[in-house]
Amino acid sequence: MKKIALNPLRTHLALFALLACASGIAAGEAPDEQVRVIAPAQLDYRLDPKVPGIGIAVVAGDPKSGPYTIRARFAPNTQAAPHRHPDTRTVTVLGGTYYFAQGEQFDPAKLQPHTPGTVLIVPAGTPHFSAARGEETVVQESGVGPTGLELVQPKR
Repeated sequence: MKKIALNPLRTHLALFALLACASGIAAGEAPDEQVRVIAPAQLDYRLDPKVPGIGIAVVAGDPKSGPYTIRARFAPNTQAAPHRHPDTRTVTVLGGTYYFAQGEQFDPAKLQPHTPGTVLIVPAGTPHFSAARGEETVVQESGVGPTGLELVQPKR
């Protein structure tokens, strides 16, 4: 069997050309959207009666019908009661300390602290609760909608 010598540069260029054509960004073709820059002050946080003390802002996408990114801003000393979401969430701590635990009943002893840069992946349907203690805390969450928040009624 004869060995074929591959030129790494040619291989990379061919792969790039193939990917560029497959993704619709061939030479001369403009992307459909422009880069958007969103400063934190531009986010429109809205309070949800289901989660008092926590403002929610949509950063990108549509939580009702596809990929989305939202931010949740916890006021100091705020707790989110046990709840679940119908979609898997990727949660990134951006500021403050985010306290998180799994379970159907709020138990402060179970809360684990997570600092900026920490990523939590919460599978769909997983009951969980969270809190901020003495400082404002901001997390960014991404998923694929339709999403929602269902409060969990503890088992008696």
